[in-house]
Amino acid sequence: MENNSVKSKFSLAAILSNNKALLVISFLLAFIAWLAIAINQAPEVERVIENVKVEIDDSVPSQLGYEVFGVDDLHIDITVKGKRYLVGDNVLSADDFTVTANTTHVDAPGTYSLTLKATPKDPDAEYSIVAKSMDNIEVYFDTPKTAEFIIETNVECTSDNLLASDEYITSDPILSVDKIKVTGPSTEVEKIQKVVASITTKGNLKATETQQATLMVADAYGAEIKYLTITPDSDAITITIPVYTVTELPVTVDLENVPTKYLENPPTITSVPGTIEIAVDAKKHFDEISIGKVDFNTLEPGLNEIDMDLSGVTDGIPTDKDQTVKILIELEEE
Repeated sequence: MENNSVKSKFSLAAILSNNKALLVISFLLAFIAWLAIAINQAPEVERVIENVKVEIDDSVPSQLGYEVFGVDDLHIDITVKGKRYLVGDNVLSADDFTVTANTTHVDAPGTYSLTLKATPKDPDAEYSIVAKSMDNIEVYFDTPKTAEFIIETNVECTSDNLLASDEYITSDPILSVDKIKVTGPSTEVEKIQKVVASITTKGNLKATETQQATLMVADAYGAEIKYLTITPDSDAITITIPVYTVTELPVTVDLENVPTKYLENPPTITSVPGTIEIAVDAKKHFDEISIGKVDFNTLEPGLNEIDMDLSGVTDGIPTDKDQTVKILIELEEE
């Protein structure tokens, strides 16, 4: 035990008598003292924390049956001030803060300016929040309502002529959907008087044209209504301007319930007249046009004569919709 004590004293004495060792020790102590003073005396800096999510406290409005409209995933930036080592990029992030919109004064449907309060999640934070990119947000509160509306179409043409020439004809514009479902604040939904889908075409068309529509939901004065959710999404709504070319095509019919023996050798089908004048899609090619369906079970052996109108035409628009055609189908005698 005595030898260890002697060795310790000797080692300490040896270090203290060694100038190089003392120099190193002095440098380390001085660095530690400088670091402590630098940290304590370091100037405060400001830093912007980006994309802090805003939470809306709806506890009071929800008791009245109100929901929030007009705000969707809102974020703001905040500025903090403190020692660099407390607010540095690798120390703080948006997740370290809470931004809350105060709704305690919401007591009726309408638009409210809500004050934003930003606080650190750490109650013992040694830095301060000195600024926000927004101090208030505009939010609409109301009871929700859903209603369904028929869509009107509006096609505007920038040229004098919609169609390229008299060789082409058109019909009413075709909407991809006929009606929409609208959800929003009750007060606003009840103002809706019309829903209009609009497109603009350059005109001089030689073929069918389809465009994504711009949807407007408006009140009686034409003012657009806000805070609405539309189903289906307005981006999915299109308007088609059908363009047809007039041609003469041979007439046929589609047979239903055809017996096996006639599948490989169909019966002869003729018509009087043999052709009709019809407007068909200018982009498509037809060798003949079906004017409807005939059930084979209604046919008898021999010559069958059937008078048909043109209401069963699905691939075009007959120029004379009142025209009738006599269909002749001859079956083998039994």
